[in-house]
Amino acid sequence: MSGLPQYGQRSDASAAPDCPRHPGVRAVDYCKRCGRPMCIDCAIPTEVRSICVDCAQELRRRVSPSSPVVTIGIIAICAILYVMGWISPAAERALTFAPVLGYSEPWRFLTTAFLHASVFHIAFNMLALYWVGRAVEPALGHWRFAVLYILSAIGGSLAVLLWCFVQPASFFTATVGASGAVFGLFAAIFVLQRMSGSDTTAVLVLLGINLVYGFITSGVSWQAHVGGMIVGVLVTWAFVALAKPRRGMTAKVQEWWARAVALGMLAVLIAAIWGAYALLVS
Repeated sequence: MSGLPQYGQRSDASAAPDCPRHPGVRAVDYCKRCGRPMCIDCAIPTEVRSICVDCAQELRRRVSPSSPVVTIGIIAICAILYVMGWISPAAERALTFAPVLGYSEPWRFLTTAFLHASVFHIAFNMLALYWVGRAVEPALGHWRFAVLYILSAIGGSLAVLLWCFVQPASFFTATVGASGAVFGLFAAIFVLQRMSGSDTTAVLVLLGINLVYGFITSGVSWQAHVGGMIVGVLVTWAFVALAKPRRGMTAKVQEWWARAVALGMLAVLIAAIWGAYALLVS
C-alpha cells in the first residue's frame, strides 16, 4: 500500500502501461468498455470517459451492419450447381458425398453441401439459409461466417460417415444438401443469444421441430443435421469467446488468434475423418 499515491499526490507516470496498439507509448486512460489501456491517439471521447479504437469500430459495425454477401454468394453457388445438375448429371455426381467415395475424393465432404435433389429441397434450404444468414453473418463477420458454414458442412458429412459404424450399409449411401450447414447456422443463433443473455426459447423450439422432422421423415439425413449443429455450436462459441475484449491485446491480434483457431478446428475435423476411415477400412 505504501507505493500507492496519497491524496493530493500524482501517481508515477512511468508506471502507466504501454498502449497495446502502439508499443512503447504510455497509456493515458483505460477503455471504459473493454478495459484496455489507451494512448492519446487511441482514445475516442464519449459522453462519459473514452473508448478505444477497437471498441469504436465494433460499435460502428453493430450500428451499420454489413450486407450478407457471403450468404448471397452461397445461395448463388447452390443455384448455379443445381442448374448444372440438370445440364450435366455426371458433373453433379462428381461432387456428391457418399462415405465410400469420400475416402479417395475428400472434397465431397464439402461440395455436397452445395447440391440439392429437387426444387423443393433447394428452395427450402435457401430460404432457411437466407433467413438465418442475414442475422448471423453481420454478427460474426464475413470470413467467420464462411468458416462456420464450411466447418458445419464438413461436420455434417463427418456425422454421416460416423453413422457407418452403426449401420454399415450406409457406407454406400449418397447424401446431398445444405441442411447440415444450415443447422450449424441455427446453432450459431442459439450460441449468440445464449452468450448475450437473450431468450433462446424460440430458436430451441425451431431446432427441435426441424430435428424431429428429420428423424420421422424418410430420405432426410438427420445425421448431417446433428453433425452440423454440434460443429456450429463449437465454432460459434470459439469465435465469440475469442472476440471478447482482453486487456493488453488488440483486436488485430485477436483476429489472428481467431484465424489460427479456425485452422485448428479444420485440422481436428480432418483428423477425425482420417481416423474414422482408418477404422472402417481396416
